[in-house]
Amino acid sequence: MIDPASALDGQYDLLVRDGEIAAVDRARAWINLHDATLIDASGWWIVPGLIDPHVHLRDPGFPEKETILTGLRAAAAGGFATVAAMANTSPVNDSPAVTRYMLERAGEAHCARLVAVSAVTQGLRGVEPVDFAAMVEAGARLFSDDGIPIDDAAVLSRALDETTRLGYAVALHEEDRALSCDGALNAGAVSKHLGVTGYAHSAEPQRVRRDLAIAIGSGAAVHIAHVSTAESLELIRAARRHGAQVTCEATPHHFTLDERAALTWGPNAKMNPPLRNRGDVEALRAAIRDGTVDMIATDHAPHDPKSKRMEQLGAFFGPGRQAAHLEHDAAEIFAHAANGVVGLETSLGLALDLVHRSLIEPPRLVEMMSLKPAALLRLEAGTLEVGAVADITVIDPNLEWTVAPEKFLSKGRNTPFAGMRLKGRAVLTIVAGEIVYDGRKA
Repeated sequence: MIDPASALDGQYDLLVRDGEIAAVDRARAWINLHDATLIDASGWWIVPGLIDPHVHLRDPGFPEKETILTGLRAAAAGGFATVAAMANTSPVNDSPAVTRYMLERAGEAHCARLVAVSAVTQGLRGVEPVDFAAMVEAGARLFSDDGIPIDDAAVLSRALDETTRLGYAVALHEEDRALSCDGALNAGAVSKHLGVTGYAHSAEPQRVRRDLAIAIGSGAAVHIAHVSTAESLELIRAARRHGAQVTCEATPHHFTLDERAALTWGPNAKMNPPLRNRGDVEALRAAIRDGTVDMIATDHAPHDPKSKRMEQLGAFFGPGRQAAHLEHDAAEIFAHAANGVVGLETSLGLALDLVHRSLIEPPRLVEMMSLKPAALLRLEAGTLEVGAVADITVIDPNLEWTVAPEKFLSKGRNTPFAGMRLKGRAVLTIVAGEIVYDGRKA
């Protein structure tokens, strides 16, 4: 059992009763309880239910990409007991009515939990702020215009003042759009080779610098989403030394792949921020190791093949080959392919690679994938202490498996990890004492 919040890392038995952790003991005093269901987890890890602080479930508005039901089933299959769903739906989650809709659909799913992330501004337009207090009352636990940066510093400053008063954080998509210029891939050798528009490496750190200065001045809690560059990490370290209340996340695709993945996977390796160079990948892995990166988030972004322009572009890319220079029309199509990759069902396996390579220890992984996200979302979760809600993930750290998108429970198949061999997977996902995913039957 691995529970950083309780400083437990060893052989224990766990008793769940009425949806709560009833006992944690080495004595097996309850082993013969006649009314108990016994699960033999020998050789596996029992950890607090994993929490993903950054997903896109596309519901309401885009059922061809994902629904709350399919997204939460995918989450449970990936070992996640809770996911935080971003606001870029249609309509945008900028009103209590949309928040209530999302939470009601999640309740009907009887699967993983959903935390509703409210927009910061109406319609994600970066101008008029939402009614923050009303959104909290409706159930929102984080604020973000994710996918779109808040360009107006005054709007961001006012939002930080209000969320600080209410006791919540703002998650920021950091992009200076004057520098990124709608780039399709990281500006560099790969974008030049394919003939597609480049996304300036400086676009992220330039905006991180501005927003952390605002955060230091206000004392607000800010969270930097999907950090992708070494410069951004250095800015976060410096801001913390100056007293900033800043957390940050890294995605498995950004700490596993570099920009060269686009040569093989094309639009299925296209996201915002884009995959960076190898030096940035190594910097992210070092920042995970030294604690600069607080948590791992999938940024799960399912898309249908039409949105990814796979009918027009699929012939240029594929496993075992690298694409040649694209003609102008194909490059334009690539530029307009939707950004994002799915991640809920591959995140744990990719993150466990950090453990298998001895970059981090298992408790650090659990901290990044449960305890720290719980704190960001202001949830009483991320622990297996007695009395806590029984959200539990059981992991077989040595189970070897191959990523097969056609078997995903998500509607999305847009992954650059198809065919990759991974080691480690969720065996059981338990929410409030109920098994919502049983990999033993898979």
